[in-house]
Amino acid sequence: MSRELPVFGRHHVRTASGSLRPDDPIMWLSCEVRGDVTRVSVAGEVDLSNAHLLVELLENVAARSPLVAVDLSEVTFFGAHGTDALVRARRLVTERGGRLTLCYPSPVVRRVLDVTGTLDGFEVVERTSVPAVLRRTARRVVPAPAGS
Repeated sequence: MSRELPVFGRHHVRTASGSLRPDDPIMWLSCEVRGDVTRVSVAGEVDLSNAHLLVELLENVAARSPLVAVDLSEVTFFGAHGTDALVRARRLVTERGGRLTLCYPSPVVRRVLDVTGTLDGFEVVERTSVPAVLRRTARRVVPAPAGS
């Protein structure tokens, strides 16, 4: 029996031969604190299998920060559980006296929140009106040489 600890967010799936292989994550979360503002960035797919992780992170952040900005610009799939996660997170943050904003929701997120009638319940920050505290200086991207 292996004594290796599992890597957080990584699962193993069976292949056709029956062996196990690491499954690539479908959602990435990152968190950055700047003074009283905590920025949580979400990328990939938010669905039944992982929406609870977003709620847990936002619940922990809400206990420490009066303003929580959730960047949803890199979300490629957003199911009903994602909507529920954001509604629960908004409730948790406001119960603690904080404020939760959605920053630049991707078209997928915007569509789901609009169809479910929950979009109007959120403070939404668009790319054209980004508060100075949330702005970042872009980093230069240098293409890797061919073959590396």
